[in-house]
Amino acid sequence: MRKVFLGFSRRSYILLAVLVVCSSLLSLLSYYYSSSAARQILELASEDIRSNAKIQAHDLRSMLSNALTSVSSNLDILSTSQEVIDPDENGNPLFNIVRTSSAGLSVEYMWLDQNGRILWPKRSSNDYTDSMSNLLRVQFFGFSNESGGHDDDVSHQRGAPFFNNGTLDPMSGKMYSLMAYPIINKSTLAFGSPPPNLHGGAVVAAIQFENNTSNKASLLRTQSSDEVKQNIVLVVDKRGVVLESNNNSLIGRPVSQYFKQIEVPEPAPEGASLGSDSLIEETLFNISQPASLNVSFRDQTMTMISEPVYLDGNQVWTLYVLAPHLLTHDVNTLLGLQNNFSSIMIIIIGIVAFVVAMIILFWNKGLEDVVYQRTGDLRRINSYLIAANEQLKVHDLMQKEFLNIASHEMKTPTQTILLHSNLLSVDPTSGHDSIDAITRNAIRLQKLVNEILDITRIESKSLKLTTERLNLNQIIASIIEEYSTLIDSGKLMLKYDANDDDIYVIGDKARITQVISNLVDNALKFTKEGFIAINTRIVDGNLVLVSITDTGRGIDPKVLPKIFDKFATNSDQGLGLGLYISKNIVEAHGGKMCAHNNNDLSIDCPFNKYHPHISKGATFSFTLRTDVDSN
Repeated sequence: MRKVFLGFSRRSYILLAVLVVCSSLLSLLSYYYSSSAARQILELASEDIRSNAKIQAHDLRSMLSNALTSVSSNLDILSTSQEVIDPDENGNPLFNIVRTSSAGLSVEYMWLDQNGRILWPKRSSNDYTDSMSNLLRVQFFGFSNESGGHDDDVSHQRGAPFFNNGTLDPMSGKMYSLMAYPIINKSTLAFGSPPPNLHGGAVVAAIQFENNTSNKASLLRTQSSDEVKQNIVLVVDKRGVVLESNNNSLIGRPVSQYFKQIEVPEPAPEGASLGSDSLIEETLFNISQPASLNVSFRDQTMTMISEPVYLDGNQVWTLYVLAPHLLTHDVNTLLGLQNNFSSIMIIIIGIVAFVVAMIILFWNKGLEDVVYQRTGDLRRINSYLIAANEQLKVHDLMQKEFLNIASHEMKTPTQTILLHSNLLSVDPTSGHDSIDAITRNAIRLQKLVNEILDITRIESKSLKLTTERLNLNQIIASIIEEYSTLIDSGKLMLKYDANDDDIYVIGDKARITQVISNLVDNALKFTKEGFIAINTRIVDGNLVLVSITDTGRGIDPKVLPKIFDKFATNSDQGLGLGLYISKNIVEAHGGKMCAHNNNDLSIDCPFNKYHPHISKGATFSFTLRTDVDSN
């Protein structure tokens, strides 16, 4: 894998980096937008819950205030009614009327005389009415519980309207709050105010609060909106006791027990700590305007709205509305799922982008490899074409040289033949020398033509061999006999150290004779004295090595590397085709040919080890396949 990545170009890495950066930025922007939208949705949901809670608290506070004002008005009417001031049977209908006009509150109206005894409703005494009567005797009329004297703890001004905190009836288990008005004769007040302890009894309204868990609290039965049904509503008196709630289990209990479970995650009102007692103090007794606070109850965020309930300008109750952020929780859950989905999608998009980038890079790498390969091929082809062009230039030059040399080589014997032909035409009887000259130059022309034809056959791959079993000693002996007549035996000796046993080879007799003749002819050109020796020996079991060694001037070092190329010659005779033709004929027989100077055996020739080291001359060697059975 590392090799694959190392194979990428710098541009590919830059492209991959750009894709990664762009994908990361888009993913971060998408996640930021999704998170921001989620926060805004949560804020809107929370604000909607707070707004609904405030509306509910305001409506309930208004309902309570109106209901208390209605009860107070009824008591005021009853306390100044002449039918009540002069007790008789005519006062009873008034009480029946006001019982039906309590604005939704469960109210029990009573008529007490100045000693605190119940005059109406006329019914047998029970524990419930007795407990209210005793409470009024102490707190309203000012009698002690036992002796009928004044109670020192009574802070209520006798003769003034009375409103007490909630009271739990120990027998019935019901909460009730009493509102009492003194019965005052206004005609008496016209002649002067009576003493504060003189009045004709009292009219009383007992506001009852349901705590039966099988029924909703009577005060809040009208609160049934689906939007606020899950909200917790508390009506608390000044002592901190829950008078009314849509959660019946809280009625009659100190609200501090409930508030102890509440935590304030955000700053509390100025100057208040986060404890439940301080929270009650700040929200229960020190409020003059509606207050709103975000709290946490059992790890659930809630909005707490508190509003004071007034009667005749005095705060008598406090209304609490606790709105749980259930919708916010649901929305938060959905947004959490959305964020998880967004995160997963971002990861998937990143993976897909990475895979696509890698595919593009690999595809680009493949294209680069193909382009590189094609470019390499084009470069090689271009190099080949340049080399071929150079070869064509060389070939063209060689062809021109060949034409010049060939024209020169053919011109000389042709002119000689024409000259002697003219002499014979003048005097036919005196032309023996002319006939010899014509014959010799004709043979020379024939050899030149044959060499040109051989070159054509070799280069066109049409050189054909007629192989047969040959006696190599006989071929060499005939060549020695032919060339012996052409040399000066006094200065130059042509010899062949023949083996006692004949050596048989498989080959084309004419072509092998041509090869040996070419090599001997080449040696004659450069050797004026000394010897030219032909040697044969069996090597490697099935090969015969034929060597032509001379004592001439040797091979020019400049010519030696290309001695077997066409037109490679350092002689002023011939076209330089003989050695080229000879090497190709030997290779067509499956043999090898090489050449070296006798004084330098370092030349890369595999046959050097078979040749003696002498001070001058050169040696040409080649191999032929022997007839193993005959040898």
